[in-house]
Amino acid sequence: MKNILASFFGSLLLIANLHAQQANLQRAANILHWMKNAQSDSIYACFDVKMQQAVPLSQLKDMWAQLEQQVGPLEKEKEWKQDAIDGTVVYYTDLKFQRASLRFLVAFNTEHKVSGLRLLPVPPKEKPLVVPFDSMHLEESPVEVVTENYKLPGTLTRPKGKTCLPIVILVHGSGPQDRDGSIGPNKIYRDIAWGLAAQSIAVLRYDKRTYVYGKASVPEGKDITPEEEVIEDAVSACQLAASLPFVDKQKVFVAGHSLGGLLAPLIASRCPSVNGLILLAAPSRSQDDILKEQLRYLASLNGNTDEALLAQQYQQVKASAPQAYWDYLDKYAPIMTAYSLSIPMLFLQGERDYQVTMQDFSMWKLGMFGKTNATFYSYPTLNHCFMEGTGKSTPMEYNHPARVSKKVIEDIAKWVTQK
Repeated sequence: MKNILASFFGSLLLIANLHAQQANLQRAANILHWMKNAQSDSIYACFDVKMQQAVPLSQLKDMWAQLEQQVGPLEKEKEWKQDAIDGTVVYYTDLKFQRASLRFLVAFNTEHKVSGLRLLPVPPKEKPLVVPFDSMHLEESPVEVVTENYKLPGTLTRPKGKTCLPIVILVHGSGPQDRDGSIGPNKIYRDIAWGLAAQSIAVLRYDKRTYVYGKASVPEGKDITPEEEVIEDAVSACQLAASLPFVDKQKVFVAGHSLGGLLAPLIASRCPSVNGLILLAAPSRSQDDILKEQLRYLASLNGNTDEALLAQQYQQVKASAPQAYWDYLDKYAPIMTAYSLSIPMLFLQGERDYQVTMQDFSMWKLGMFGKTNATFYSYPTLNHCFMEGTGKSTPMEYNHPARVSKKVIEDIAKWVTQK
């Protein structure tokens, strides 16, 4: 079930461009092999025009020998990896020489020619950023979101000793996510929960059903849909939140991220206790359109826009969930559902987001035209996780420690407090 449900946010990051990435990793490894063996002609033939002009063949011939004279013989070569620097995908390995450790990086253009080749000191190992939890003023307690026989462990975060609090229920994006929204070293939903609680707003977050139960998330023989994956448990969480004695019953808000944002209007229509919606990077278009756009974007990062490969990747993603899942989303009209609601709605969008783009954001704005209960904010430097960055956003960006933008949390807190 975990593989089945890793749709937009999971499967795309796992399978999109796998073949192209592996091919470029091998090309990069070949460049290093040729350099170690003084096969400068082979390296030079792989350069693009600018690289050939910048690094003449004569300079390549003795490059490795001169390097080992400075740092000693090569002792260890680590596995090849990929990353992104200002939106450019690079392939690298860390090399341990006798007297230094260096990182060997290679970048390719869209024709798979070498457009960059560098040796740099290995950067110090990044430590995950930890959002300080204010134990003096905040408290967290375990809760359980229950839907029929499904029991989902969760966490309630709130300021100590305060009552009549607004509460925000966090609803996950695609895939089997935990209550913290853990992606690499980052914890998106924990950041939001702690940030809002510090501004006198209670937050309920919980592990997703597919994270807790996997294949048992639906009865045997039944195909899962977003109804079981997201909506049923979100409605249960809203009912739980509204029943808490310290909560202001007139200030119960749902904050849905990505898929959770897409389904947030439907959740609100099912749960009268919801008084407002916060849609974070919510899709508004056809799921097929978004899927194809994501695949094409990821392919462009590696310079591979082969239509046959893109079609194959598309079919792989579609096959990762039952047809009933896609049919459910095809029949759902998010903009019309949101338009029918009279409760306040806050739409937030990172302008560097490649998974849910500014086109989705624009369609929400167009669809909600004339509705006085809709507020819109976008952020030029933020990605799909509402974390800062520069250049083109890439999947590798999520592997770097970061925090949800303080500005986003402040905007949510201000909006919630004023409602």
